[in-house]
Amino acid sequence: MSQATLSPAEIKVKIIENFVEYAKIFTPFQSSFLCGLNQRYQCLDSGSLILNFARNTHQAILRKKDYDLDYDLSFEKFWENHGNVDQPRSTIMTIAQCSNLPKETARRKLLELTKQKILNKKNNYISWHPSEEYKVRYNIFVVEEIKNMAKLTKYITNLMKMNFSKEDIENEYKNKFSFYWYHYLDLQIKWMSLWKFRFKDLDIPLIFLQFAILLTSKLDKGKNISTSKLWSEPNIIKNQFHKGVSVSATSISDITGIPRATCIRKLNIMVVKKMVLRDKNTKRYYLIPEALNKNLVSKDLVEKVSEIFSEFYFISLKALSTKTLY
Repeated sequence: MSQATLSPAEIKVKIIENFVEYAKIFTPFQSSFLCGLNQRYQCLDSGSLILNFARNTHQAILRKKDYDLDYDLSFEKFWENHGNVDQPRSTIMTIAQCSNLPKETARRKLLELTKQKILNKKNNYISWHPSEEYKVRYNIFVVEEIKNMAKLTKYITNLMKMNFSKEDIENEYKNKFSFYWYHYLDLQIKWMSLWKFRFKDLDIPLIFLQFAILLTSKLDKGKNISTSKLWSEPNIIKNQFHKGVSVSATSISDITGIPRATCIRKLNIMVVKKMVLRDKNTKRYYLIPEALNKNLVSKDLVEKVSEIFSEFYFISLKALSTKTLY
């Protein structure tokens, strides 16, 4: 595909036409991202707060590029750049509004993150000034995120019949790190907002991803199952009932880092919402066709997620295509 015909809309069309094959890569990717966020910050709400601070910091770094076209945005220079920019200073009230958290919840989470020396509070303003120990850990998990995002983007380049290696993509992300990571964090914040609006909760989407990973892994390989087909034919899910598409609260807790008691409570909410079914004998939980409906995991919601990720893929593929012209 030529650069002239490339667009976010075209990428989205390809994703929804090949949705199950795409989901086989996307669901483990997104689960890994959220599990890491949950385990690093002890809850996804706290993690979402850090994403907002990090996104705003990358945005401040990008503004340096407005005055210096040679400004180094690389991953290697990130913490140096972080120290040289005026980070946006936020109050508890503004943070609560941006994160859609109750003010008292935001206050409690911010206090915990300050005690962990991830955030810094001075004169009622809060900023992202983590400890040196945190920076070392941050570099480790971001390198892994870059690799995972490059793998997912590589699938999209194949889908769009564009010839880029995973290494090309990974190097591009590292060389212009703040540019890409501003957009990447922004889309993750949008993803979390979409699901939290639907469920008033972030643990439930993470738990649901574990069922989605199992479901897509069991579906026939080589068949193009679109979103329309998956949502219009409930037997696609029903036929998997006896093929191992079930999980226990313990396994979900082990994978996600969500405490087992919390997993059981959230799974029971999912039972009430008719997203999953609990086997009384085995005490395992099964995904049921009713999960894919307008009130829960709707086709429109999933296609909206595909749309926001397609914007990021478009930015990446356009930049890679431009490089090949010179």
